[in-house]
Parts: sequence; C-alpha cells; structure tokens
Amino acid sequence: MATPDFIGKFTANNPGIMTLQGTNQYIVGKETGLVIDVALSDDSNMDGIIEQAEAMGVKKIDKILLTHIHSDHCSGALALRKRCGAKLGIHRSRKGYLGGEDFQYDDNDRISFGDGDLNVLHTPGHESGHCCFYEGSDKVLFSGDNILGYGTAVIHPPDGNMTDYMKTLERLLGFNISLILPGHGPLIGKPEAKIREYIKHRVERERQVLAALRSGRNTTGDITQMIYVDVSVALQRVAEFSVLAHLKN
Repeated sequence: MATPDFIGKFTANNPGIMTLQGTNQYIVGKETGLVIDVALSDDSNMDGIIEQAEAMGVKKIDKILLTHIHSDHCSGALALRKRCGAKLGIHRSRKGYLGGEDFQYDDNDRISFGDGDLNVLHTPGHESGHCCFYEGSDKVLFSGDNILGYGTAVIHPPDGNMTDYMKTLERLLGFNISLILPGHGPLIGKPEAKIREYIKHRVERERQVLAALRSGRNTTGDITQMIYVDVSVALQRVAEFSVLAHLKN
C-alpha cells in the first residue's frame, strides 16, 4: 500500500535502538504544505525535507507540527522554521517548550494544509502532550510514537502513563483508518489489526507483571528479569520502564 500523492516522507539519519531506521518526517500538501516532526537541525536533514517537498510540487512549507517533544521528533523544528519561514505549532500543554512556537493546538482542532486539513487528536500515553493527526478524506493517521511500524511504544513514567496509553489505543479504534504512518518504521496497512495487537500485548504484559508479583518478585528489576527473558542488555532499561508503567497503572 502506498501513501496518497499529497503525503511524502523523509527519514532522518538518526537510526538507533529507539528510533529504528530513523525518525519519519512527513510532508503533507500540494502547492502549500506542512511538515510533521523535524528530528535533526543539520543542513542535510533540512535539505532532504525541502527536496521531498519540492518533488511533490509543494512551493511553500507554511506550518510545522510536532507529535510530541521528545528530542528525536522536535530537535530540528526551530531550524526548519527559520529556513522556511513556517509557523511552528505544539500542543497547548507544551507551550514555550522550544521557546519559538507560533501557535498551539489541542484535541479536535483542525489544521489546514492547502486544500485539506488534519484533525488533531490529543493522544497521551507515550508522552503527556502527544498528538496524532488524522486526515479524514483518505483516512490516514500520523501516529507519532504511539504506534510504530514494528515493535511497541515505550511508556516511560512519570510523564508516560499506561492508563492514558490504553485509553488512547481504545479511542483510536473508533476512527475509520485505512493507513497508519508512524514516527518510526514502515507504514501500517492494517490499522485496526495493529491497534488490537498493541492492546492485546499490553494486557498480556499486565498479566505477566501480576503473576510475577504473586510469585514473590517485588522489585522492578526482578519482575523485568522474569518477564523479559530474551531482552538484550541494551534494552533491559527500556523494559524496566514498561514494567514500572504497568505497576503504576
């Protein structure tokens, strides 16, 4: 499945354990467009975004939207704003975070991109100010870090919240989505199945945490070792965040 012709992608050169192949930065629009997330401020990343926009026929980038404030999604936002003269938006709860935003948005706001618009969905869980953006004509969801192309999202307390995250996933099931464009990894062509898979995974993890507690494991580290038996050393700390999020749920 391909993306609609008014959506382009340039993946930042920041691959890693947490970012997979890198952060997906999306250009949305035709003659006038907007950018969703800007991971890096270096010239090569700026050039890549602008060249992708030009290849789509976008003559002007007039807005930059951020799914959330984690550095791999917002570190280049001010640099692109300066280069393109675009207006930079952020969720209202994060007003002033970057020190150069031009507007704020909240749940159910609509943001135009030329001849279309995006519906803002405030989707806390991965991060308390996290937003997804939904394009209703082609039923496309830009999911940020709430849903990834593969693997599962990290919920890192205290700002990450498992209860909020589960509510977010349940809410997304209520939208007619034909395609998910995630912040990391490949596009997702079976959105409902992926969301249900995420919910099932989290419910199973919660059962495992409860079973570990009943067996006498009483520290985050002990519970993690019992549940995540095949996790690499590099991901052990990330797994502990997930266990902690379930304990606080």
